[in-house]
Amino acid sequence: MMLDQKLFGQRLRERRKAMGLRQSDVAAGILVTEQAVSKWEKGDSLPDLNNLVLLARLLRVSVDELLDVNCSEQIIDRIQVCGAVIDVVQRPAIILAGKILHAGDYDTYQAFDAAIGDMTGEAEKLVLGQVKAPVLPVRDIHLSVNFWLPEDMRAYGFMRETTSADQPDGIDVYKVPASVFLRAYTDAATANLLVKERCEVWELFAYLRSYVMPAHGFREASNGAQEMEVFDTPSHQTGYAYLPVQYK
Repeated sequence: MMLDQKLFGQRLRERRKAMGLRQSDVAAGILVTEQAVSKWEKGDSLPDLNNLVLLARLLRVSVDELLDVNCSEQIIDRIQVCGAVIDVVQRPAIILAGKILHAGDYDTYQAFDAAIGDMTGEAEKLVLGQVKAPVLPVRDIHLSVNFWLPEDMRAYGFMRETTSADQPDGIDVYKVPASVFLRAYTDAATANLLVKERCEVWELFAYLRSYVMPAHGFREASNGAQEMEVFDTPSHQTGYAYLPVQYK
């Protein structure tokens, strides 16, 4: 792939400014010199792979977005709250595959909740290892289905994005329609909104629903899109909360 250094530098500069950061902030954040950041933005040179990943993490975008290669989502607006950044993104339709647990299949909601807990860890790895044609980079995704509806209508999925709905027996498929999402990341600034030093992905949904949605004219999407926890580490300690919304 031939990468246009000038266009990369322009994207990097625009994203940095959108985040309200100076070149010195970026340099300090990924432990490089300010001169290196300046050269990248001017298009005089390109960061190596390690610094590219660190830049994407710091600027809260995917590497694909920085490189402008096969971007799966587009940022259409940005909400800033006390230093935290919540993006409004448009995502295309995707296919998820894995294991979906339905509350209606259990005698009590407590049993359903216990089954979710039993699926974490090795059981989840075993299921997700069977998913065919996963989208790269592979990300574990927890899917909360209809959690705003009565308990017996809810479901919970342990999924990965895939390019094919043709999956082995025992692997469930959920097709997520194209939708607008609120996207928040588990960084320190966002955790601070919850009055915590660190937070888990699932904790962000209540804040998005209770504060961000009403303050910015959103309501829950009604197109079949569902809440997703998209983890960027195997340990599931960090990642993105995606809440499907539509304008009122």
